[in-house]
Amino acid sequence: MSKADWSWLKTDEVATAGIEEVTTTLEAGLQAVDERLGVEVSDDEGTRTVIVTAGGDADAFGLVRRLVEQAPRIPRWTFVALRPAGDFDFEIESGGRRFGVKALSFQPIEIPGTPGQLGVRLLVPNPQLEEWSETALQIIEVGLGEELSARIATIEIDERKPDAENVYPLESLPGYVARHTSG
Repeated sequence: MSKADWSWLKTDEVATAGIEEVTTTLEAGLQAVDERLGVEVSDDEGTRTVIVTAGGDADAFGLVRRLVEQAPRIPRWTFVALRPAGDFDFEIESGGRRFGVKALSFQPIEIPGTPGQLGVRLLVPNPQLEEWSETALQIIEVGLGEELSARIATIEIDERKPDAENVYPLESLPGYVARHTSG
């Protein structure tokens, strides 16, 4: 099933359910529509925000938008299509160290044999740590949002060298991606 259909959702049952139960219910229903879909649910003083995500798969963005447009109306609930852009003003832990993401930088990279594809090298401390591949994706998606981050074809990890050229602060990445990609 790939149409925007919420008939599976029993709004009277989820309206007062806890966050974990709501998340489980929504995720199961959305993945029955399309396995690429996911959900993030938050509660701020009794107002629920449900972010329907395509897991970064640009081919599913249209489906997510249609689903959210036709989402049921539940008092004090808001449905959002795709993870919105935030900023890079947060901290993460990597290799036992905690640091501010805002202090990171990036370099644009060319992808051999694929002109027009956008690549980014995220410059981090301890780039040899295996966890960076997943952490880098999370950092990029939090800062750029799901739609803009999907425009990046490749993300590499490295450390900043003293003589590195074309290095930019991470907070300038949204503008860079928007200027160098179409859509």
